[in-house]
Amino acid sequence: MLDTSYKKNYKMANKGKAFEEEIIKSNEGYKSRGIALVQKISTPWQVIRKGKKIVSAFPVGKSTLDFRGTVKSGISISFDCKEVATETRGLPLKNIEEHQIEYIREALAIGEVSFILCYMKMFDKRYFTPGPIVVEYWDRWKANKGRAGFNYIPINVMIQIKSRNGIVLDYLEGLEGVI
Repeated sequence: MLDTSYKKNYKMANKGKAFEEEIIKSNEGYKSRGIALVQKISTPWQVIRKGKKIVSAFPVGKSTLDFRGTVKSGISISFDCKEVATETRGLPLKNIEEHQIEYIREALAIGEVSFILCYMKMFDKRYFTPGPIVVEYWDRWKANKGRAGFNYIPINVMIQIKSRNGIVLDYLEGLEGVI
């Protein structure tokens, strides 16, 4: 029997595609200015073929975070992009996978700067959330067994980011208060 759980993963993977494209354009801007080299981390895919024809493809395994790189000052960074369509209070923690939290914990432990970028679609605003805050809210959520009121990272603890200095979305501006 063919595993169809990939259909949900595929929909979720494409949910923030436009936001991710903004990040890719920003990364190109950072690279061309010699500010940072940041690359998209590909999710491994399983391709099903019938002869030479591809009949299906679905993600396999767990990826780390969406992007990794190095800022000119030598700082290693890693981050994930999340899009929130209807929520107005902040970033729902259910949008973050447990393996991503574990990666953020490990990255922070070795001195890498790890964070989440969030696009709040209803407000058409983008936010930077430092890894330690993400982990803090995740732990609080888990300790309270997922109860309402503990299930999101509020907007007021996230840092709004915008276009700046010719960069489509200057998310590195969020690092200024973190490093």
